[in-house]
Amino acid sequence: MSASQALSRRHLLRLLGTAALPLMPGEGRAQAAARPLNVIVVGAGLAGLGAARALHDAGHRVTVLEARPRTGGRMHTVTFRGQRLDMGGAWIHGPEGNPLTPLADAAGIRRMPTYDARSVMFDADGRRLTEAETTAIFDTVGQLIAHDSPFAPRGGRDVSLAEAVPLLDPTTRATPYEKRVARWLSAYVAGYAGGDASEVSAQSWFGGEGEIPEENHLLAQGYNAITDLLARGLDIRLRQSVRAIRLVGSGVVVATQSEAFFADRVVVTLPLGVLKRGDVVFDPPLPAAHQGAIARIGNGLLNKIVLAFPRPFWPVEAHYLRSLSDAPDNAAPEIVSLQPHLNVPVLVALVGGSAAQRIEMLPDAAQADLVMDALRRMFGNGIPRPVETRVTRWSRDVHARGSYSFLPVGASVDDHAALSRPIAGRIFLAGEAATSEAPSYAHGALLGGRRAAAEILAG
Repeated sequence: MSASQALSRRHLLRLLGTAALPLMPGEGRAQAAARPLNVIVVGAGLAGLGAARALHDAGHRVTVLEARPRTGGRMHTVTFRGQRLDMGGAWIHGPEGNPLTPLADAAGIRRMPTYDARSVMFDADGRRLTEAETTAIFDTVGQLIAHDSPFAPRGGRDVSLAEAVPLLDPTTRATPYEKRVARWLSAYVAGYAGGDASEVSAQSWFGGEGEIPEENHLLAQGYNAITDLLARGLDIRLRQSVRAIRLVGSGVVVATQSEAFFADRVVVTLPLGVLKRGDVVFDPPLPAAHQGAIARIGNGLLNKIVLAFPRPFWPVEAHYLRSLSDAPDNAAPEIVSLQPHLNVPVLVALVGGSAAQRIEMLPDAAQADLVMDALRRMFGNGIPRPVETRVTRWSRDVHARGSYSFLPVGASVDDHAALSRPIAGRIFLAGEAATSEAPSYAHGALLGGRRAAAEILAG
């Protein structure tokens, strides 16, 4: 790095040494560190803010560099029809014991439980499934996501979830209805994992600790109420897109498109998709173990198609509307209704995996039309047109390049652990992919950030 690119250490210390504010009113800072460090945190998502919060409160000088013009990362809350709405991560999964729960409560967020049991399901021709049919489908879902699932492979080589669980393969089913159920189950897997059942490792899917939680909470004020709480009093520089991270002397230089920052340590919370693209240059290059983990871990996709209506025309007590389909790309396998939670006639269609990749290529109006076609099959042609729509395209977002990670065939939880290992005692990686604690989840990102901070604090 040339002298014209680098800032002097004295100038950087003056730049980073801003006054600190408490996390919450009336809460004082932690005892000052014996030797305050200058720490750069790359990324102002949950992982970056979690790390920065812990380091700042321990008395270190922390600067957060964020490429976007906002904080939150893949937690992105917008105002939609007067209501705060999460376009990225939306749920606290398994709120009991989840570290996000006390933060949500501290931020004054009303938590709204959602339950699969409060689903209304329809066949491709618009017939509403009977209670017995719906129960049978979700009994299968329960078996599919259970840690001790009867479908779990017993030893042998790792195969895809589709290969390990024949019921996910529509070509193996006996009747057209069974084929549609199999296609919907595959869409459910894609929505949860972000990758298709034909990609997801069966060994990793069934090898995780515990079961997918039955109760999950949406947030009335949105996830950014949590990230705003974490960010309070931190030195956050927006529109600072990091281009290179270099080990220099006993420290680290982090170069953005316009500035260079010297630090003792750096916490890197870049999304997996950004790491895969090599958008940030590491000098020296990342160790082979880290590069291998980045290559093996899957980069999943989940998109949302949001439609607001002048009035609700669906059962107002339903948490989910779910639709079987004969189409290879079902744009509405799972639709979340906000009516029972917020008393607003808004539906949010969730589409995952390769179907999301293909559908996000369409214009906004075409995506909304696909969901409207499904809704007309459910409720008839007389339903109103939406008054406003909004869609996400997370794989096209250059600061994300995807939604969250999953483990494909050939990858394992060891890859998450490898990606989270410190480098030269100065570079610490964190994020939902760079953690072995609840990877892929929002609270996993937070835990990864706090773990990186703890490693720095431990010296």
